[in-house]
Amino acid sequence: MIEAFIAPNPLLRIVLRSLPVLPIAIWTLWFEHARPLERQRPALRLAGRILLLVLVMAFAVAILGIGLNWLYDPDRFV
Repeated sequence: MIEAFIAPNPLLRIVLRSLPVLPIAIWTLWFEHARPLERQRPALRLAGRILLLVLVMAFAVAILGIGLNWLYDPDRFV
């Protein structure tokens, strides 16, 4: 966990900060009882869940990865 803040490579720091969001996003979109898009057709439901997963990960990268990277070390910003 410390490596997510002190790694010399900024891309590695971004990945290490954003990666913990992935299992939670997958659980929420596929296995939680209150799943989104449950009443839609299977193809639309799958496409919607994948799109939501991509959006959640993009948000995590933007906030946890790039945002914290800029906040803690603006000189080594990506």
